[in-house]
Parts: sequence; structure tokens; C-alpha cells
Amino acid sequence: MMATLEWMTLVVCCVALFLRVPDAVRGRNRTVFGILFLGSLCSVLAVSELYEVIDGALGGWDLTSLILRYLVFATVLLVGLRVTSGLAAARAHQLISGGIGRWALGLGCLAVTVAFFLTGSSWPPAGPPAQGAGGAGDADLSPWFTAAGRTYPAFVSLVLAAPLLAAVRSRLPRLVRAGALLVLLGAVCAALSLPAALTPPSWAGAQHFVNYAAALGYVVGLVVFWFSGLIASPSGNARARLRRNRN
Repeated sequence: MMATLEWMTLVVCCVALFLRVPDAVRGRNRTVFGILFLGSLCSVLAVSELYEVIDGALGGWDLTSLILRYLVFATVLLVGLRVTSGLAAARAHQLISGGIGRWALGLGCLAVTVAFFLTGSSWPPAGPPAQGAGGAGDADLSPWFTAAGRTYPAFVSLVLAAPLLAAVRSRLPRLVRAGALLVLLGAVCAALSLPAALTPPSWAGAQHFVNYAAALGYVVGLVVFWFSGLIASPSGNARARLRRNRN
């Protein structure tokens, strides 16, 4: 089950990235291309077999797990800025880009770094913590490293929830509302992944589900937003898509 989710997420991210290449070359919505590129990179590192190869090349110290968390933070930051900008959600955009958002990002990075060096044990990239050479004490701390890596994504997801829900309930074109709904589902799963990280190991299946559902919701939702822009009438139906920019 976990392997299927890992590879399915990687395939979806890579396909979405490939579809966005022509627009990126033309200079259209390069931020979205950057999001999909980072998301694809995160998906590569989250595949157990690929993770082991990459981490082995880095010395086998699980440093890849820490890098993965930083990449997730960067991806979620760009998603938050792009979606709030596209939906003209000024307050939500300010919460993410302003002082509160910078503090949330800084504290999230600090928490995940401290937790990483405190654990010193081995764990899968996106799965439940495993007891490694560090002993039982380190294994007990591993869920806190996982939870720390989900603090900032949960913050951004909670900020996005209100404008996304407003978009879903609006009279915007159906594809825009569908994209907003998918991103909203991804945001809900991302927020739930924080408490899920602290659940017992017997709940590992639920942990994996919310993790990958969050990634798929965000990626597929962004693709639907982009597709709605492709089919929008050039006659001025600006509400049929996320506002285009050249970022």
C-alpha cells in the first residue's frame, strides 16, 4: 500500500511537471512550475527505494530526511503564496508572507533541525519512525521529528482553508471550484498530518494516507486551476482561472 502511494504520487507530480513545461518556457506562471518541480523532487525523496540510494550517496546518516523536510517547507510556502495571490485573498497572503508567516517558517525549520539531531535514529522518509542504532530513547523521539516536519505545512494549510472554502462556495466556473476543492482537501489532509504524526505505530496506514492525500490534493488541484485557465475564454473571463503572472 505504502509503495503504491509513493510511486503514484511521484508519477502524478512528474506528469504535472511535464505538462507545465511549455508554459514555463514561455514565461507563464513559472511559480507553478517551480512548485511542481519541488513537489516532484520531494516525491523522489519520499520513495523508499530512491531514498535509500540517495541517502547512501550522502553517507547514510538520514540527512536526506532532513533535506526532504526543508524542500516540503519551500514547496508549501510557494503554494500558499500562489494560491492566495490567485484567489485575491489578501489577508491570507499577508499571514503567509508577513511577520507571522516568517516566524512560523523559522520556528518550523528550527524545530525540525533540533528534532533531527536529537533523534539520531533511522526512519523511512514519509513513514512511521523505526528504532535504529540510537536505541529506544531515540525511537521514542522519532515521532517528534516527523511532527516537527509537519508544523509549517499545517500552518499554511490552515491559512488557506478559508479562501479555498470561499472559492468552492462561490459562483466561479466549475473547474475553478473543482481545483479549489481539491486543494482544500489537500490542505485538510496536510493539517491532519500533524496530529497523525503522534499517533501509535498501529495507525501507520492512516498516517501514510493523509500524507500522500495532501500532496496529491495540492498537485492535482493546481493542475485543474491551470487547465481552467487554458480553456477560459479570452474575452475577459478573468475569474475562470487563477490570475496569470510572469513569476
